[in-house]
Amino acid sequence: MKKNSLLFSACVILFLACGCVFESYRPVTEFDLTVNEPVKTAREVRVLEFRNDSTAGIRLQSCEKNGRVIRDPYNSWALPPGQLVARALNLTLRPEKTEGKPIVVSGTLEVFEFEDGTQSFRLAGSWSSSEDNRSRRFDYSIPVKEICPEGTASTASAAVRKLAEEIAGSIKP
Repeated sequence: MKKNSLLFSACVILFLACGCVFESYRPVTEFDLTVNEPVKTAREVRVLEFRNDSTAGIRLQSCEKNGRVIRDPYNSWALPPGQLVARALNLTLRPEKTEGKPIVVSGTLEVFEFEDGTQSFRLAGSWSSSEDNRSRRFDYSIPVKEICPEGTASTASAAVRKLAEEIAGSIKP
């Protein structure tokens, strides 16, 4: 009898302790880049996928001052960074005229992450167009106002908007 009550007590304690050990299920939240206002271009622009040479993947990530990269297991991008940026640019760049052959833009992402030391989102890489094949570098670091996944996604969208404005400004009629 004493052995059974001891076994029962051990099972109850183990059962109650398991609730403290295992974390409850949290769904993964996905984010997209949203650039609300269109950016006008002199001609039609088609953006191909940007090659992703950054350490960023589908998960939101931050980089600490010492270079340590932290990936968030509960928040991710809707697409990999290269596809995400190209999609946002295609949705944002709007031609004033659709005459003539469209300009094809391609590029490379080298940095696509939240920087913990500066509390900013950094977007860096290069792009070129079929118009002149000249490679142009870009590097935007925009402070994140609200330090949370939503704030990071919003700031990443602002960085892509700056890139869209740069591309639009370089297109000749």
